[in-house]
Amino acid sequence: MRDTRETTRQGWLSVPRPREEERLDPHVYERGVNGLTVAEATERAFPRVMAILARSGEHYSEFEEKLVKQTIRAALISQVSRANLYRIAGILVADRRDEGAHLGTSLALAYVAALRRAFLKKLSVGEWVQTPAGAGEVRYVSEDGSNAAVMLNSGKEVWLPAAWISRSGPSEAPDAEAS
Repeated sequence: MRDTRETTRQGWLSVPRPREEERLDPHVYERGVNGLTVAEATERAFPRVMAILARSGEHYSEFEEKLVKQTIRAALISQVSRANLYRIAGILVADRRDEGAHLGTSLALAYVAALRRAFLKKLSVGEWVQTPAGAGEVRYVSEDGSNAAVMLNSGKEVWLPAAWISRSGPSEAPDAEAS
């Protein structure tokens, strides 16, 4: 029997673009989508998401803010709408208020986990990662997801197996702000 719950959930959310040719081309950074570049869309979405999450009464560390910002950026590159980014933040706040969900963890980290579960299941373009060569941003992911090009903080771009790359998470802070 097929699980329709996941399909239904994806039906009202943005559809993530799993294959590289379905994602935005590199020129989107300058040209933009719907009149906004990724940087402009991130700058609009990030403060609003943080304001929604702050309605829970929590205060967030610099690390949590950077992690949320880079995850929003990766989601926007994967063509997730800003409306859905706001909706998920609101749902998390309402779940905590109404049902006591996500107690014992920061809502910012729960938000990052929710975005990754819904839209960024695999390594995605725009994510901040750690590699054996240092920290950097994913610039390209092969169609099968086995390799990725990462622009390191040092300015070098390296092509690595995806198994060698780890996402930034609660145990490690991003070294540079994704913009």
